[in-house]
Amino acid sequence: MPSILAGFLIAAAVAAKQPISIQPYIDELRAAVKADDLPRFDEALERARVAIETMPVGKERNLFRRAIQTAADIGKIWHFAATDPEGSYYDDERLPEFYDHMKRDYPTYRRFIADYTVMNHDGRVLYPTRETRAFLLKQLENTRRTSA
Repeated sequence: MPSILAGFLIAAAVAAKQPISIQPYIDELRAAVKADDLPRFDEALERARVAIETMPVGKERNLFRRAIQTAADIGKIWHFAATDPEGSYYDDERLPEFYDHMKRDYPTYRRFIADYTVMNHDGRVLYPTRETRAFLLKQLENTRRTSA
């Protein structure tokens, strides 16, 4: 549920028919990750999803959509890590197709995660959730710099 301030900013942007700034939303998502506060992150992501609906089509909205997609990936890996008994690592069985998604949508992920990947005694390849989240946070921060 959006905060009163966020709701006011959205209403003001709609009334003025001007695009809202994505910076506060990206900063809020980033701050929640840095604070290791998952509920705060989930709320910030929901506010961003509401805010983008008020934006006109264009470059800024596309950048914001990318930031929201990256944040959703952070949320997915973070929720997995918080709820899975072996949440420090994910694999294709416990988080189906996530690694393939990461390779496809973030071309540098494969090279980045290779240094942290482990193979268990059964030959299962495991990818660390903490490093994945850190990688995605960098992607989110890059979106922020791109939009500045």
